[in-house]
Amino acid sequence: MFDNISLALWIAAPLVGLFGMFSGGYWGIGCGWLIVPVMLMLGLSPMEAAGISLLQMVPSTLPTVIRTSGELSWAENGLGRVILLPMSAGALAASFSGVAINQWMYEKTGSSGLMLLFSAVMTFIGLQTAFGKGTSGRTTRSRFPRKQALPALIAGLATGVFSSVLGIGGAVLIRPILASGFKVSEHETSVSIRIMLLVTTFFGGASYLFKNDVPQWRILILTVLISIGGCISFPLGVRLHDRVVLNGYARHIHKSFAVIAVIILTGTILKLCGHRELNAPVMILCSLLLLAYLLCFGYYTSRHPKQPE
Repeated sequence: MFDNISLALWIAAPLVGLFGMFSGGYWGIGCGWLIVPVMLMLGLSPMEAAGISLLQMVPSTLPTVIRTSGELSWAENGLGRVILLPMSAGALAASFSGVAINQWMYEKTGSSGLMLLFSAVMTFIGLQTAFGKGTSGRTTRSRFPRKQALPALIAGLATGVFSSVLGIGGAVLIRPILASGFKVSEHETSVSIRIMLLVTTFFGGASYLFKNDVPQWRILILTVLISIGGCISFPLGVRLHDRVVLNGYARHIHKSFAVIAVIILTGTILKLCGHRELNAPVMILCSLLLLAYLLCFGYYTSRHPKQPE
């Protein structure tokens, strides 16, 4: 069971979870942009890397989701029932068709076509978050019209298809949709994304644990190892997020999410230019710089608080 796991994997897996999931907690996203290239660099197959990236989100986020899900309104016209549930249902249903669409597009355009589409989407997200107005901190809308459930369902369907076709986490798309499309506050956007991540990654990743009815022990063990680091750093990232919101910098959180889009876009450009071997080292460097930036910015907001937005 343990023979095909090298010493490098035993050491690297918890560290990847530790460094990557801190930013995941801060923005309410996964860290497949770091996990997948590092696992590939260390000899895993793309299927194994993708499965681990999805599955590690479950133990890493579950305690935080249990603790914070009650902060959303689940009343008849509340955010949870009108927006979050339809969007989650749409994303989950559409994710199953993404593989077939991905295969069809791959046959028509090749991998370069998919990566160009991916680059276009990430460029749009980066520009939208960087130059958009952003959202307020903890100010909540008490009621959402029931008619918004249909747009939420459609948005979820689109998110599920795009995330499956392009191989990206749904949170990258969900964040701008909630914040800019439905005008959800920064705090509730992050709580909502974490709930959706837990649901979609659990169902999306479960299929990777078995292949021809044979348990994939390496995937399971490495998922647990990465989750050890993730269970530590993800709640710390969430705590930093909440502190920055309370210190009056909620809009900065939304705008700074463009950094993640730039990092992911950088990895894609490296692949398009034929420098796949540089992808993992560059992503590791980005994760370390990102961690340093978040810690420094959190310290800055504590020393220079503003009126909460």
